[in-house]
Amino acid sequence: ACACSSAPSQLMSMGLFACAPIAPSLAVDLRVLQFIKTLFVRLTPNTTAWCEALAVFLQERGYSLTTQDNLRRRFSNAYHWYCEL
Repeated sequence: ACACSSAPSQLMSMGLFACAPIAPSLAVDLRVLQFIKTLFVRLTPNTTAWCEALAVFLQERGYSLTTQDNLRRRFSNAYHWYCEL
């Protein structure tokens, strides 16, 4: 990692969108965000249900998240700013 550019800038150069401008703890692939944006045009936007489904999907594959609400908040923040910017 280069100290001359911010973590979100470095993540963006790798095709990832950070959940926060300073010290992001989650980065979401831009293609996933575009998929969710496309999906939410056709369905009622519901990041809570999407994050719960993602948590179950990951848990079934052996990944453990500390709290589901934490994922929801971080993902919702990343998705919000992806749509705004």
